Amino acid sequence: MNRRIKTALLGVLLFLAGSTCFAQTGSANDARAIIKHAVGAVGIPDVETKTLHFRDVIGNVQDFQSDRTYPPYFSGQVTREVWFDPHAGIERATAQSYFPGSGPTPPSTSISNEKLVAGIRDSKAVIVPGAKPMMRRLNAWAVLLDWQNSPDVSVVGKEVYRDYPRTVLSRKVNGLEERLYLDVKTGFPVKVDTWESHYLWGQVHVEYIYSTWVEAGGAFVPGSSFCMVDGETNMTRTMGTIEIKEKSEAPDMILPDPPPASANPPSSVPLFLQPLPPKTIKVSDNTYLLSNPGYTETITLVGNKVYMLDATQGEARAKQDEALIHQLFPGKHEIVVVITDLAWPHVAGIRYWVSTGATIVSHRASKEFLTKVIDRKWTVAPDELEKNRGKAKMKFVAVGDQYTAENGKIKLYPIDGIGSEVALMAFLPEDKFLWASDYVQTLREPTMYASEVIAAATRAGIQPEQIAAEHLPLTQWKAVIDAQKPKNKSGTLSASGNHHQESDR
Repeated sequence: MNRRIKTALLGVLLFLAGSTCFAQTGSANDARAIIKHAVGAVGIPDVETKTLHFRDVIGNVQDFQSDRTYPPYFSGQVTREVWFDPHAGIERATAQSYFPGSGPTPPSTSISNEKLVAGIRDSKAVIVPGAKPMMRRLNAWAVLLDWQNSPDVSVVGKEVYRDYPRTVLSRKVNGLEERLYLDVKTGFPVKVDTWESHYLWGQVHVEYIYSTWVEAGGAFVPGSSFCMVDGETNMTRTMGTIEIKEKSEAPDMILPDPPPASANPPSSVPLFLQPLPPKTIKVSDNTYLLSNPGYTETITLVGNKVYMLDATQGEARAKQDEALIHQLFPGKHEIVVVITDLAWPHVAGIRYWVSTGATIVSHRASKEFLTKVIDRKWTVAPDELEKNRGKAKMKFVAVGDQYTAENGKIKLYPIDGIGSEVALMAFLPEDKFLWASDYVQTLREPTMYASEVIAAATRAGIQPEQIAAEHLPLTQWKAVIDAQKPKNKSGTLSASGNHHQESDR
């Protein structure tokens, strides 16, 4: 019998069975039977000796580093050629990325299953320590196979989702519950629902949704998949032509053996978010850079106040910064934290500083977003702000056209280029030092960001001698000026394109 007809008939029987099809909660045997039915419903057993081949386009919303903290946000785009082994649950993808002003990147190839990721280097697969297959849950077949192999799946019951009853299964992943929603009438997967820890929001509700199913060689694949975070679309995947091919046509899809377990396994947290101990770099007797591989910040003692220029990475980094402040500037000082840019990793330490009573200074347009960050409830792993929720309140000072404090010893200016709206830079006249936020990142070529910082300094009538930024070491101001001179006849200026393609999840 044709698979489409078999699936339809089985779906009708299940639908007619209604709420009596499965108990509200069920044993592991019930869960295994439900998963087995779902795997069969989409046609995996009929093609498990073959290979699924397709191309897709994945859009990843960059809300965490767009030019505003509200829509519209720009997206990074990835185009891929994908091979999926429906027997082993292994995916091989060759990807190219597009970002505003850059791309396509050179093709890169990876092989992955639920737990391991290997990169292809010189035609050899090499395990990437600590890497996670971030896009795997967009693949409904991979999800079904992962759940089929999971030892702790249980039946939760039924729930109406997207207008129809779904059977809900549960399992634990890294200590957090994950739920799989399966359509009652067909067995097709509809959604994976879970919670994930988040460096800025504490925890986020994540949903992977499968829709617009298409048939390929007697099997069924969702032509569209989505990742929703806290109810907003975060990723989309659109599949092109889908083929069932013989395994002999597929490239190598063998994963190397995992490395031996280590007493200190590599972190799965991206390097730019790891709060590694910062080094101190002296600018003057009262001003220091605090720098680790992810971010540089600046602290300066002005009178009896310590100004902290940006608060990146999160609470652990903020506590390290606080210890260095006490070490470099002994005694009791009021702390003022200047937030110059609102990219999420750049402000992740603000909650800790608010919990200590620090004053927050930022662009007047920043208040609504920063208030949202402070008001967020951290329920899974309460941080210091959450523990002191009843006492801690944000003391916010808004910056308009200019902000001058401590008898002119610190000055803040909006950069205000078309690529740097709502961003600030800070100038310390006694040190002739300019803190450029995240808006000078490279001296290898002319960039729009750097030109906007130069224009803002000229407009303000300041003449720095040294400059630093979140990704720029202590540098002579003249070097920044010189870097803006065209390096070739075309005089091509890098598009605002100085984003680091940081991942928020």
